[in-house]
Amino acid sequence: MWKPVELSYLVYRYKPFNPRVILTIMIWITLIFGGMWLSVNNLPDNWVGAGADRTEIMEMFLINPVFLISMLLLFWVGFEWAFIPLFLSMFVIGLYSSLEPQWAILFSLSFVFGLGIYSIVYNCITIRYDLRSLSSIAVFVVTSFIAATASSLGAFIYSLSHELSANQTATLWNGWWTGAFLQAVVIAGPLLFVGSSTIEKLKNKLFEVPERPEVSIRWVYTAVIVVTAVICIFIFSGDYLGKEQVAEQLIKNPMVSGDLILSSLESFEIITYVSIWVILCVGIGGIFLIGTWNKQLKENVEERTRSLKDAEEKIMASLEEKEVLLKEIHHRVKNNLAVVTALLDLQYMRAEEDKIRHILSDSKSRIKSMAFVHETLYQTEDFSKIDLQSYLDRLTESVTTTFMGSRTAVDVNVLANDNSIEMNKAISIGLIVNELLVNSFKHAFDDMDQGLVVLQINQVSEHLEISYADNGSGFDMEVVQVEKPKSLGMTLIKTLTKQLNAELKVTSRPGKTVFKFHAPLENVMGEEE
Repeated sequence: MWKPVELSYLVYRYKPFNPRVILTIMIWITLIFGGMWLSVNNLPDNWVGAGADRTEIMEMFLINPVFLISMLLLFWVGFEWAFIPLFLSMFVIGLYSSLEPQWAILFSLSFVFGLGIYSIVYNCITIRYDLRSLSSIAVFVVTSFIAATASSLGAFIYSLSHELSANQTATLWNGWWTGAFLQAVVIAGPLLFVGSSTIEKLKNKLFEVPERPEVSIRWVYTAVIVVTAVICIFIFSGDYLGKEQVAEQLIKNPMVSGDLILSSLESFEIITYVSIWVILCVGIGGIFLIGTWNKQLKENVEERTRSLKDAEEKIMASLEEKEVLLKEIHHRVKNNLAVVTALLDLQYMRAEEDKIRHILSDSKSRIKSMAFVHETLYQTEDFSKIDLQSYLDRLTESVTTTFMGSRTAVDVNVLANDNSIEMNKAISIGLIVNELLVNSFKHAFDDMDQGLVVLQINQVSEHLEISYADNGSGFDMEVVQVEKPKSLGMTLIKTLTKQLNAELKVTSRPGKTVFKFHAPLENVMGEEE
């Protein structure tokens, strides 16, 4: 594929005095001055005179070293490397052929216009330029024909500036485009076939060749507009020169013959036909390029879609593996905590002092409250959040079962309203509820036949409201108000409340004890603070 290396890229990518860059630029400058010298010395003395024929002019364009070098530079290095040598050399030829500077510029631009056709085509389509396939040969031949006829518009600028006849203009034009076309196909084509592979290897060895940027629809439209504008300039210039030629002849010779007017009209006719042909080529080429761009865009979209689907499948497979692994981790943590609970049970049965038995029983209850979190996560599909209703139902049922043999029957109602929180926050809430429940079962319902515990969790505005209430005998509020409570249970409750960044309000009287926790959602729900 065509991968140009722009001069600005080399200067920007490498140091200004990099030996490779300096050598490349010196060779290029040598080609520029050598091309200008060859242009002057290769130009016949009377290449468009009355005695010149189509064969002579065709040979002059067929064996045109500057145009050949510029074509090879275009394909092997890039457009700007080819543009400057060709433009300067043809400008010198224009001045040498007695063209005024402004018409010499337009004359030299006609050659560059042909190179521009190559650049546009090979920049828009992804096809090899080394002519090693039938499709690449076909594209090169068609592009060469269009480029040759497009560059031959300069013949009319030259002929009208030198007041050539219609026959001389036709001879110059035919020899111009035929010679340029044959040079591209017969000479440049074989050189591209033979040398392109070596040049590409050398480029990759000396420099980091950048990837060719993708062609945008704006670039395609811009290229079509520029080409159309250039053709319009040539048509306008030809019209202007033709009118000037007729006007000068009328001034010099008021009795100008009809042959001169007819000759001028024939020249205009040739310009018109050639311009129409080039415009048709540009239009068809523009449609082809836009279609090619759309095709490439579609292929890129399909390729990226396939890549995204493949990546999605890999991510889903990886996610499933991680979900299975995470489930297994939660399951093992739950089993490990169950082992710890069993060890505490064994120690509980061996302990003889009631105080130690109470400590072991409380520790077992706390560990169970943490184990229920992992058990709930193991049984759910969402590993980021825990359903509080399910979790607290398990927790309260476990505590109730532990104290089932007590004298007082206790009903525990949990209303969590489908709230979900992350794991570490759920453990904190679970430990708080566990301490409150154990305390209620142990102390609140003495000498009562029926006890009631109500646990409510609601989302209010940007906060989570947790309310725990029982109808027990109540307790001394000083236990809550002191900064360092004596009981481990109350110490845990206060510590866990701070972890949740919550506010705690406690009211207690016989028949009703209420703990209310007011926690911000960004802390409880696990979002960033």
